[in-house]
Amino acid sequence: MYGIVRTGNGNYYTSIIFGFYRGESYSKNFWLVLNQEKTSLTKQCVLNPDNKYIEVMVLITDCDESNWTELPEDAQGFQGVDYLPEQIISMIENDSVPDEILNRCIKEDNSYAFTEYSEIKTEQDIKNLDWTTGGFHDAYIKEIKQNGDMLYVLFDGTWGCKVELWFSGDVEYDVSSRDPEKYDPYWFGSTILLKDGFVYFADEENLTAEKIKQGGYCWFKARNMKYHIIPD
Repeated sequence: MYGIVRTGNGNYYTSIIFGFYRGESYSKNFWLVLNQEKTSLTKQCVLNPDNKYIEVMVLITDCDESNWTELPEDAQGFQGVDYLPEQIISMIENDSVPDEILNRCIKEDNSYAFTEYSEIKTEQDIKNLDWTTGGFHDAYIKEIKQNGDMLYVLFDGTWGCKVELWFSGDVEYDVSSRDPEKYDPYWFGSTILLKDGFVYFADEENLTAEKIKQGGYCWFKARNMKYHIIPD
């Protein structure tokens, strides 16, 4: 896993996410990442404990957990990359992480190629963007403009970030159902799907391309879709 660690006021850094700790409540959950200096492992709260509103502190940009250990559903405890011991949390808290473990974490982080501008080409790409944006829950279209066959869309309201989208190639769209002067502009969920060489993006979960075309949704269709995450 990989993510953007928000440090406030639009500042951030990126890190491999080495693990997750599930506490007795959601406010006690945290990710295990490198610190900003990339010199030690640190715990990063999933949500800002000092904000009464939901403020996501880590934006997951790569949700691949293929080398993670498993944690039973709803069980408390730690899960993470398979080379970290169960005692890693206490090691971090006691500043006693063995050098060989820390050096491996730093090396793997250095070798990860973070892509700031990503394209939707595979199902994994779709899953990654869904994780980053929380399925575009609470998002709304802040800006939209078209230049030839390139359509630019800026979303705000997503938890912890804004999202820039570019659609190109046989672009079609209909945003009338989210016209803020007539209707509720906020999205509650989303569907991104690949079919017949096109990318579809719409404002409700579990849609098919056929259902999107029936109307009533806010939707986009194009040959290509690219995105950029802007942390708040």
